[in-house]
Amino acid sequence: MNLSFDQIKKLHYHINGKHIPYIEVRDEVLDHYQTALEKEKERSFEEVLAELDETFTDKYCRHIAGRYLQNLRAEYPSKFKEEFFSLFSIRKIWIPLLVLGLVLMLSIYVPKTGVLIHLLNSIIILSFTIENWLIAKYYPNNEKMHHYRLIDKKPIFAHTKAATPKGFAILHLVCFIMVFIPLLFIYLMEGGHENDSSTVFQPPYLYATVIGVWIFLLMMIVRSQAKINLSNSQLS
Repeated sequence: MNLSFDQIKKLHYHINGKHIPYIEVRDEVLDHYQTALEKEKERSFEEVLAELDETFTDKYCRHIAGRYLQNLRAEYPSKFKEEFFSLFSIRKIWIPLLVLGLVLMLSIYVPKTGVLIHLLNSIIILSFTIENWLIAKYYPNNEKMHHYRLIDKKPIFAHTKAATPKGFAILHLVCFIMVFIPLLFIYLMEGGHENDSSTVFQPPYLYATVIGVWIFLLMMIVRSQAKINLSNSQLS
């Protein structure tokens, strides 16, 4: 059957009513329903919808949503490793070199531990914001009429929750701990005073600070890139 505008709108609201938590899964279920309806030549819209609902129950939809997120999390560590090593390829080597240059500038223009801690926190928040924006921007099904979601609680992208630190990807968490704990410890030991001669900006601690912050920023880039480029797992 050729679906009318009102039938498409009704179908969107019907799928919304299943409260599927992830956009990718919601759209896959919507595609399945719409394809089945468009292939139907004899039965009515309501009859096909009722038959599909026997399979795609609310419980089943929650199950496939959970499985989808599990698949993404299982795939993330290998994707993280792949993206990390690709940074040092000839095509992308300019990225770590540029980041290293920026970190070296930090040791000159931000010679205060407290300022550095706040700056890194700001970078983390900004990277999360940009990461989520890029995931939505490059989502392949952006052409769908997602404004229909506004009738119910808006689902989220499962890709935003896929970054489970396992395997090689645990380096991101380790790097975070190795950079922030010493910085915070030294800052507290200095009594929170903004001292231009802070320990972390003096040799030999300066070298560890530069390398630690450099690797940490690279890990943030890799984490975002791995999630953005994560291959869509099959619904099961």
